[in-house]
Amino acid sequence: MHTEFPPLNALLAFESASRHLSFSHAADELFVTHGAISKQIKGLENYLGTPLFLRQHRKLALTDDAKRYLPQIQAALQTIKTATDEIKSHQMQSQTLAINVLPSLTINWLIPRMEEFKQRYPHLYVDLSIGDFTVNFEQSRCDIAIRSATQAPKEVNYLKLMDEDLCLVCAPLLMKELHSLDDINKMTLLKHTTRPELWPYWADKVGLTLTTEKKFGMEHFYMLSQAAVSGMGLALIPRFFIEKELADGSLVIPFDEGFTSPYTYYVITPKSQNLPLKAQAFIDWLLEIFAPYRSV
Repeated sequence: MHTEFPPLNALLAFESASRHLSFSHAADELFVTHGAISKQIKGLENYLGTPLFLRQHRKLALTDDAKRYLPQIQAALQTIKTATDEIKSHQMQSQTLAINVLPSLTINWLIPRMEEFKQRYPHLYVDLSIGDFTVNFEQSRCDIAIRSATQAPKEVNYLKLMDEDLCLVCAPLLMKELHSLDDINKMTLLKHTTRPELWPYWADKVGLTLTTEKKFGMEHFYMLSQAAVSGMGLALIPRFFIEKELADGSLVIPFDEGFTSPYTYYVITPKSQNLPLKAQAFIDWLLEIFAPYRSV
């Protein structure tokens, strides 16, 4: 039975070219070349044993056979699309997607954007939690995790989201006291306690010898950003995390000495060849919203 069907790609090419009355527009719509559309149409005409298009003064017109053929093909393609959409929708319904994300990424950045994902997949229940521990999918209830690390994760599937672009920031009032990099040693350094190496690493990259003993430790970037806004000291914070504060002026960059930290952000899933549709949907969406920050 199936051998009696013409190729699906040829039918798609015919439907698009017929609707546009243009091979070029059909090629653009289907993301192929003009030559590919022409070849598909020629193959379909040979299969049917009748021409489908008339070429009149550089314009296309449908033959009488094509005019009868087109509405039936459009109806058949719509039936295929409807059946496919129903299957995909069913896969999403009544499912829970458990996501575990770094606290710093969740609070200021991800949660404000999650409504967009929910609008796109309204039947998918999202269970969002925070954590910065090593993920063990055999023991954890999460389907996806986002982590930052200096090395690629092991024994899981992972995809690099972005490098970490760190900015030196402070409140506008403190900026008035900073005339050169050496003035940093007069300030309090707000320190990320789980990343104690960041200040020395940054100082080495910009050629500064740190001598100040005035430091204040905090566990998360969210806490560092709030402390920096309040004028407690200087902080090194990922640019994506403080876009709002930089835009409204509550944080400023006193010296353009930004650098890429040793940390990379990864999206992690269980070690498996088959990724559930719900997880793939979230990852595809993540890649869209991370696109402005991705270098690879």
